[in-house]
Amino acid sequence: MIKKVFGKWNAIELIFYIAGLALIITMSICFGASWMSAVTGIFGLSCVLFAAKGKIIGIFFTWVMIVFYSILSYKNKYYGEVFINLCMMFPMTIIQLISWLKNLGKDYVVKVNSITKKEIIIVCSAAALAFVVFYFILRALNTSQLIFSTISIVTSVLATYFQSRRSKYGFLAFLVNDAVLCLLWLFATLEDIKNVAMLTAVALYVVSDIYGFISWGILQKRQQKDNTVQINKLKKDAKV
Repeated sequence: MIKKVFGKWNAIELIFYIAGLALIITMSICFGASWMSAVTGIFGLSCVLFAAKGKIIGIFFTWVMIVFYSILSYKNKYYGEVFINLCMMFPMTIIQLISWLKNLGKDYVVKVNSITKKEIIIVCSAAALAFVVFYFILRALNTSQLIFSTISIVTSVLATYFQSRRSKYGFLAFLVNDAVLCLLWLFATLEDIKNVAMLTAVALYVVSDIYGFISWGILQKRQQKDNTVQINKLKKDAKV
């Protein structure tokens, strides 16, 4: 049961995960970062890697990360990050959880979905409109790094939407989002070196996003192959 929940890990995955956790903790200790930064980084890396493996437990790690990350963002006046995480991402991850629970396949791995180009165009168009709206809202709130904060909001919504739809494109959206977050936390680190722990964690997220996109592509092909084999077997049994 434990293996089904947490999944099977190959040597490369384990090395990256353990090394990433050790790096986050080490940077936090060496630069005197708060325990909250370390916890945020640990759960953030965990949620991305478990999502990359199609494991639903990653969503629960995401909820913990959202709480701590929102507090850190508030302290650094990244109000856009606070808004997106508490008011948008958290509710959307509940929808994601329901969607994944309804579409669990072998070994509790979510079934990867194929979405149409039309849906992608519609969603991206809506995201462009949302960018304009959020820009003026965040400007009124005197948000630090306004452009980057706005981009972060839009890409976070896109990523969570695509993951709710069980699409590998969610990792591409998160890749853009985490690249922007690297810049945000770089600016924060230049002001206070203690934020380097959070910067390190976000940089690890970028690598994990790339792995997640590749992993889901492979997973999708494998699931499609299994479905084809199963359908052919049913057809063969029906003829008999």
